[in-house]
Amino acid sequence: MEPINWHQAYTRAKEFIKTSLKNYSIFLLRLTPHQNIAQAVLVYTLLGWILLSLPFMNTTDVSFIDNLFTSASAVSTTGLSSVNFADSYTFLGKLVVLLLIQIGGVGYMTFTSFVFLSFSQRHRLRKSQQEALSAEVSLPNTLKLSDFLWAALVFTIIAESIGAVFLFNYFCHHNFGIFDAAWYSIFHSVSAFCTAGFALWNNSFEGFADSKTINLVISFLSLAGAMGFIIAADIFNFLRRKTQQISFTSKIIVVITLCMLAFGTFTLFVTSPGITLLEAFFQSATAMSTAGFNTVSIGQLSSCSLLILILLMSIGGSPSGTAGGIKTTAFASVLAIMYNRLRLNTRVEFLGRRIPLVRLYAATSTLMIYILSLFTSIFLLTWTENLPFLSLLFEAASALGTVGLSTGITMELSALGKLIIIATMLIGRIGVVTFGMALLGTDEDDNEEQEEKPAEREDVAV
Repeated sequence: MEPINWHQAYTRAKEFIKTSLKNYSIFLLRLTPHQNIAQAVLVYTLLGWILLSLPFMNTTDVSFIDNLFTSASAVSTTGLSSVNFADSYTFLGKLVVLLLIQIGGVGYMTFTSFVFLSFSQRHRLRKSQQEALSAEVSLPNTLKLSDFLWAALVFTIIAESIGAVFLFNYFCHHNFGIFDAAWYSIFHSVSAFCTAGFALWNNSFEGFADSKTINLVISFLSLAGAMGFIIAADIFNFLRRKTQQISFTSKIIVVITLCMLAFGTFTLFVTSPGITLLEAFFQSATAMSTAGFNTVSIGQLSSCSLLILILLMSIGGSPSGTAGGIKTTAFASVLAIMYNRLRLNTRVEFLGRRIPLVRLYAATSTLMIYILSLFTSIFLLTWTENLPFLSLLFEAASALGTVGLSTGITMELSALGKLIIIATMLIGRIGVVTFGMALLGTDEDDNEEQEEKPAEREDVAV
């Protein structure tokens, strides 16, 4: 047997990688921006799957489909788990999940664009990258992509750092060692801000139900990520005096989020005997933000409470944030349509401002496609699984909204049921409209706002 020529093997491997990357770049150029987003989600999921399948990533015998489930749940920032996450993965495995959460939370194109800007000599994005980033994030016309990109990264670092400091201080004073306190604080700060719902305890935060620090820090981190980077960019521009006022989109986000949070807290407190006001607030905040943490056992809640959580999970966070769901702006647009229709108004207004027709089309389309996607997921699950209907409905709503709350049936799903939930989670993170456009291979109409008057061009992002 001839000895291996390591130099020749290295040269061939290098050439193969170079050719593969070149062909991959050519392939990406042929994709539409929405197809680019979808393939990025799949690529990160597959990479995470490969890494988590390595023997030293698992403490127990985790099947390939369960590793795929965990990878998809992390990339989609959902938090559902088909195994006991805290007991099934080593420190390295959990670190891989944390990196997937961070990439999925900040956004695939946002993360890729930031990396490109960091290594680019001109510090400017290519046209294809700008188009892909524009497809991933929905911005009002008054906000530039460059301002949004830097504000998003700075806001992420600041929010996660502040959250980690508060959590570190708490854990240090509650019998955690320095290393454990640092690891637990960093992991949960990132998981909360990215609304991922992964926790290093199998019962999430049920053991901290009475802790005001944990409840408030996790809630505010989740809401900060869910309310989106548009608000951060608005504040960033306002402080730099680039704008004179906060945008209409930010006002809608704040109003709807606060109203739904108050509604969820009150109704959960009333309909769930034995639940405290703090627990009701925490559960509403993590459902509305699609973070998916819990301080009470979800499986023990009443059917009425589960329906309230399904509503909050379906509405979700805000555009260009870390949360899933229909989005608060789309929900506000649909409410505005109904209200103005009942009053026989010819113009659709919200908070005294007219909503452009193209944004109303986007909102109603999002709502209908979301309902259709949820129906499809529930239909398939009821076909393949012999489990209670309400539990399957809750599981599907949680997966599509990338929430991560469960009544406890995730581990009981069949292999086919797990694949259905995986697909639902990824579609929810890509976005139902973006996923549909990726399948059809179509782009948004670049001239969609040509008919709007100049005074009405500061519209709402949907």
